[in-house]
Amino acid sequence: MSIYRINNVSKKEISWDVLGYYLYLPATFVHHDPMMNDISWLQKVNEEKQLAGTLYMVSSNDEGKPMYFFLMGTAILYSPFYFIGDYIAASNGYPTDGFSMPYQYSMVIGGILFTIIGLIYFRKILLTFFSEKLTALLILLIVFGTNYIHHLTLKNLETVNLLFMLVSIVIWFTIKWHEEQKFKHLLKIGISITLIGLIKPTEAIIILFPILWNVTSKQLLFEKVNLLKRYKKQLIYTILICLLIALPQISYWYIKTGHIIYDTYKNPGVGLDLTSPHILNILFSFRKGWLIYTPIMLFSLIGFYHLYQNRKDIFYACFIYFIASFYIISSWSEWWYGAAFSVRPLITLYPILAVSLGCFLLWINSKSILFKLSITGSIFFFVFLNQFQWWQLKNYILDPYRTTNAYYFRTFLKTSVTEDDQKLLLIARDFTAMNEFKNQKEYKIKFSKTFSNKTIKENEEFSMIYEKPYKELTEKDHLWIKGEIETYNTLKGDSVNVPILVFTFERKEGAYGYFPPEIKTYSKEPKWEKSVFNYLTPEIRNTKDRFKIYVWNRSKKELKIRNIRVTTFEKKD
Repeated sequence: MSIYRINNVSKKEISWDVLGYYLYLPATFVHHDPMMNDISWLQKVNEEKQLAGTLYMVSSNDEGKPMYFFLMGTAILYSPFYFIGDYIAASNGYPTDGFSMPYQYSMVIGGILFTIIGLIYFRKILLTFFSEKLTALLILLIVFGTNYIHHLTLKNLETVNLLFMLVSIVIWFTIKWHEEQKFKHLLKIGISITLIGLIKPTEAIIILFPILWNVTSKQLLFEKVNLLKRYKKQLIYTILICLLIALPQISYWYIKTGHIIYDTYKNPGVGLDLTSPHILNILFSFRKGWLIYTPIMLFSLIGFYHLYQNRKDIFYACFIYFIASFYIISSWSEWWYGAAFSVRPLITLYPILAVSLGCFLLWINSKSILFKLSITGSIFFFVFLNQFQWWQLKNYILDPYRTTNAYYFRTFLKTSVTEDDQKLLLIARDFTAMNEFKNQKEYKIKFSKTFSNKTIKENEEFSMIYEKPYKELTEKDHLWIKGEIETYNTLKGDSVNVPILVFTFERKEGAYGYFPPEIKTYSKEPKWEKSVFNYLTPEIRNTKDRFKIYVWNRSKKELKIRNIRVTTFEKKD
């Protein structure tokens, strides 16, 4: 797989989310702007290389100044490979811009190295509980029977690769520290957890694992506290070193915002909603459901029962960490996690799930031949299905964003698709806000209303036209909304402060799905101008979120508007 990966390096390995994780390196060492006060270079690079549809990986502080969207943990771990790529580029006449092919290759090789390190520690963990043969089988099942094969091989620059490695290190040195309380073991646990937090803060929940290891009762929990007290010097030194590692991130936040901790995830359309987890979708949705695309993990879930029966001393650490992490993962509003194969972040839990899978396999080994054959047959089929569906994804038969129940069954085990098949997919969103409503015949009018003519008075900047919670607009997953308006041009050719018809959704965190087209007011003589705009609703975070359409009168001059009409179109059944 490593040879295959190196032979399939693209010019855009550093793009989309990976670009966001990587930004610290070219900003600091190419453009000498570690604070990222100026993003003009990034805009130019993206325009030239088309690395992402939008620069969503740039956030802002409370004053609107640019900041890194992602934390710096990934950049820290990839920095050695950046410098290797930089040296190769400089020595061989390539641009030393952070994006030429030597950087791409070096980063990919770094990703392969992290995968290998993760597998080494993964094997160490499994050998603690199982034989060489069963350990080898479990590694094969995890690598080839799950979405590991996609995200830790072809997509090895994403954070899940690093997180799998670091989680495996935490688990292994938790085992070692409880065997022999050496400072070096505790330090490796602490450093790994710190790096995990600097890559993806929610994954720092792994701290539960070392705390709960060998804890099966209140008494043993108190004994664990006493154990930590006994080695408090180790603990204090570890905490201080971990704070030192986190200091660059904390310093960056403080310099840019005045706060030692700052949330740069300023996207009201996506976020952590702990009160409304998407558990059933995560498990069973044909869009991305874990047990649909990675069905062998059903046996891992069953295996928790057998882990409890046979290794109660480690059961609570494994199970509580799994449940807490699974709940957080399922509470992310964009629960399908982009263009992932199956549910990408669950891969970080595979070191634990492999242990429960091993317990399940030990259990079936004690059963009748017929039962063993049936389970073995199921395992072979699930591995085949995972591999085939991965092949379908790579060959654009399974869509990474838009697969529906009907489309899944229409394309099940198929090697090609037709246009009729593709009509069963979810609505296509092109991420460009072009909003071309091409297939109106497939929709019916759900709502249409013409509003009273009005005059927006001088110095009045905003004028609401219509608003409604999404759940009152439709029960479907999307709507097309047409906004029509006529304005009387009094700006006499002013093309700078023309009014805007704003389409947006709002919740307490702010607005998302923001679409602000300019209203026609370019004629040189005063007259009525008609403007028509189509708006495709975004992925709705919560059906209580409110759709709003309003006029933003940027000139603050008197503006006459008439024949204002809002029409919503719903997909026909």
